[in-house]
Amino acid sequence: MARSVYTRVWDAVKPPPSATAPGSANKKLTAKQKRLLYATLAVVVLGVIAWPVYAFIASAPQRADKEYQAGMKLLGPGKYRDANLHFTRAIEIRPQLADAYLERGVSHRYLNEMDAALADLDQAVALNPNLARAYSARGFIYRERGDPQRAMEEFTKSLAIAPNVDAYFERGQTYEDLGQHQKAIEDYDRAIAEFREAPYVYRARSLARRNLGDTDGYTADQNTASQLEHRR
Repeated sequence: MARSVYTRVWDAVKPPPSATAPGSANKKLTAKQKRLLYATLAVVVLGVIAWPVYAFIASAPQRADKEYQAGMKLLGPGKYRDANLHFTRAIEIRPQLADAYLERGVSHRYLNEMDAALADLDQAVALNPNLARAYSARGFIYRERGDPQRAMEEFTKSLAIAPNVDAYFERGQTYEDLGQHQKAIEDYDRAIAEFREAPYVYRARSLARRNLGDTDGYTADQNTASQLEHRR
């Protein structure tokens, strides 16, 4: 049977049999044995101290994810300030957690704290350039600030990573702002192809069609939107 490390250490430092025999005058450890014993004790003590620290550091991903998930649960009900606090805690635990920066940026946006939102969204894409939603969120802010060209760039970046309803819809809205109704319709068509149950996309497309003089298309999209809203 394999001996434990403690048994091996004791075998190395225990006095020789002659030193422990009855009447022996030499019962002390040698200097070499003392050094080995002290070194072993030091390693054991350091291990006892270091283990909780190591365990705390190793648990960082789980602790950060717990804070992140708590923040996500608060976003839906609109408790943006509380959600923001949880995302901040997640970032303090794991400064490289790009998703936490993204969602904190989103919560800042809903709180109308646009500069803080942009700072977080910039950090999110710096950490993870493949976060499509971060580009869409930045595009929305630029559109709100009256910078349609930059907004268009952001929505296009988002769509290059992953086609999604929000980016198509928002880019369509940006084309509408620029008076490019046909391009807006094309993006609304793509949004509907991604998700056919979004009444707001049909209503937006109906307005673009009306602006092009397509009254039948306007009526059809308005009816579809009303049906979807009633179904919900």
